[in-house]
Amino acid sequence: MKTKFLLPLLLLLTALRAAWVLTHELAPSEAYYWMCSHRLAAGYFDGPAGTAFLVRAFGEDFEIARLFWPALGFFCSCTAWLAVRKIYDATVAGWSVVFLNALPVFNMASIEVGPLMPALVSVLAGLVFARLAWEGRRWAWLGAGLFFGVSLLFRYESVLVPAGLVAGALFSPRHRTALPGLLAMAACCVLALLPSLLWNAALEWIPVAGGTWKTAWEFRWVPFFVSLAGIAMAFSVPVVLAVLLGLWFLIRDTRRHGRAAFILAACGMAWAWAIYVLLRGGDAVAAGLFGIVPLAAFAISSMRKSPLAIPVGSFVAAVALLTSGYVLWSGGRVSWKAVADQVRASARDLPAAEGDGFFIAEDANQAAVLGYYLPQEGKYPTVFVPESPDLSSQFGLWPSYADFVESDRVADEYFQEQKGVNPFIGRNAIYLGHDLPQTIKGAFQDVQPLRKVAAPGGRDLTIYLCLGYQTLPL
Repeated sequence: MKTKFLLPLLLLLTALRAAWVLTHELAPSEAYYWMCSHRLAAGYFDGPAGTAFLVRAFGEDFEIARLFWPALGFFCSCTAWLAVRKIYDATVAGWSVVFLNALPVFNMASIEVGPLMPALVSVLAGLVFARLAWEGRRWAWLGAGLFFGVSLLFRYESVLVPAGLVAGALFSPRHRTALPGLLAMAACCVLALLPSLLWNAALEWIPVAGGTWKTAWEFRWVPFFVSLAGIAMAFSVPVVLAVLLGLWFLIRDTRRHGRAAFILAACGMAWAWAIYVLLRGGDAVAAGLFGIVPLAAFAISSMRKSPLAIPVGSFVAAVALLTSGYVLWSGGRVSWKAVADQVRASARDLPAAEGDGFFIAEDANQAAVLGYYLPQEGKYPTVFVPESPDLSSQFGLWPSYADFVESDRVADEYFQEQKGVNPFIGRNAIYLGHDLPQTIKGAFQDVQPLRKVAAPGGRDLTIYLCLGYQTLPL
């Protein structure tokens, strides 16, 4: 694609994405980052703290922050063009950008607040400098390290790109002399990871613990197919098949072409990790996204003289675009704001009790989106998740209705060891969820189903009246 046609296309796509953001309500995951931005920390259960700080930089107007993500999509496309242009030429770079903008995961990341888009922009900017360093400009390793370090403030998986470049350089006799530059790049990455590492260490690595050495090599059929369906929806089925085929030819051509060696170093470790995580039934989308642009550039360059290039490329792009459309429209017509309005209205059915009623949702995303539409001031979240002995989400670190606070009241020495009271004892609550967990049944004197509400995604949730909170029995 000629460069003069690419810029108007990117501007049009950015305008369409901004229009989508302005005409659609926020997703539960976006509401979660909004909550995190009001409770800043060095790390979070779902990853580094960069997204929360970036949202916080826009102040209290979350809609302005949401509009920044389509702009990030535009900058990401421009950075992808620069990265591929440094490896091949403007034609391959242009078609690589078109391919990137057809991917469902890229389109979703361009309209929803989250860590993928800022991390991808930083990774691609790091690749621009890494290519300069690969060509002999050793000072560029430091520039690459700075951008890779920024990416690590958003997603841990982005470390796979600089790690692959270090491995590729060390295995290449020509680049082994660049050890000081490689060390500088590695130092930038370590410094960027340090706050998150310290935060995870303080929690005994619970947020990032993935099992034991034995379970790390277990293959599970059901999670594998769930993960496979997820990556197929994120990239589309033809793209997944093309990735596997492209990796095979890339490995084959590495010894014959210097550019292939650089591309393998840039994307090989990311896709190797994505395949490993996929086989274990985990989320392989982020790792795959960080390695997709160099691999796509290699495939486009290899096929552009083939008579099959146009029909095959058109088919892959068309299916990716259709998958993007399906993903964008699959949320349904029901809004979370309407659900929040019904939850608020249900609070009127709570009988009078000492203290105000409170809200509980079945998971963190539901609690976040309901909390966005049911705002209140104070140290407590507007909507809680059910109390649990397990530390499984960021809500477990925030004040909860199950917490005891210090008090001057004399403690009963037979039943408790500390002076403390629970300010929610005796209060009533509204619970929203698919089923009623035991942690709700056991914590209230009486629980009654009130009504069913339609939720996004075509599923029904039930609103329960929870009367007389008394904490869970020991």
